[in-house]
Amino acid sequence: MKFGIIVPTFNRPRLVLQAFQSALDQTYPDWEFHVCNDGSSVDYSEVENGINDPRFFYTRTPENHGCNYARNIAIEKAIANGCDYITFMDDEEKLDPRCLEVALEKIKAHPDVGWFISNTYGERKSSTREIVDEGYYSWIDDYLYGKRLRGDKVHVISVKAMGDLRLDGRFRISNTWRFRLRMNQRSPIWAYPNPSKWIQYSEGGITKTPSNIPRTWPELHSRYVRHWVAITIRPSKLAAYKYLALELLKTPRRALVLLSGKSKRTPSKTH
Repeated sequence: MKFGIIVPTFNRPRLVLQAFQSALDQTYPDWEFHVCNDGSSVDYSEVENGINDPRFFYTRTPENHGCNYARNIAIEKAIANGCDYITFMDDEEKLDPRCLEVALEKIKAHPDVGWFISNTYGERKSSTREIVDEGYYSWIDDYLYGKRLRGDKVHVISVKAMGDLRLDGRFRISNTWRFRLRMNQRSPIWAYPNPSKWIQYSEGGITKTPSNIPRTWPELHSRYVRHWVAITIRPSKLAAYKYLALELLKTPRRALVLLSGKSKRTPSKTH
């Protein structure tokens, strides 16, 4: 079983070295570390030429597109190399030494599952809810309209279950809802409380970027269409209708903000 570790990066080569060290510290050795440098403007030679390990793979895009685009490139490389499962990390994060070992234990114990989720540690948001009870979860019930999967988590996803599904490259940051809703159609989720990754929120990092006001028209559209997609998947989910209505009510005001240009902020290019 081979894991592909997916890492987008922008202008932070030293953090990539730290992240890679956490892969070297893994108790399970069969992995590949796929870095996509998203058009950085600083020198990455210490990363590109300084790591002499056959499990390290480096790609650079000519221009900065955002983390979803960069992750998709790394995913394709990992799949082409025969990785069976992928997991995501940002360049300022570190995997717990037993991250992959414990994930493999869960994979073997639950062969019907193609998506595994576990806890993080380190810095946390106020909205974070730790996974306490191990078992089957639903992205719709327990994240989109529930609280049992709130906050940053570690995701380990089967390449076979994922198929041709990819992140939405139209969005520079976040907006992974379409990927995750569709992924949950393809596989059940098994969540377990193991703290699998250490997190810090660096200045300029994508997780620090405010998202309460849409900055683009596609982002505005995504605010309500996610609930419509949830309804098409689960027509009996009443909460989806409620939140769809609430988002539609907010849409005119948000559209005016976009038209006025007041929502424009310098987008984070960290990833």
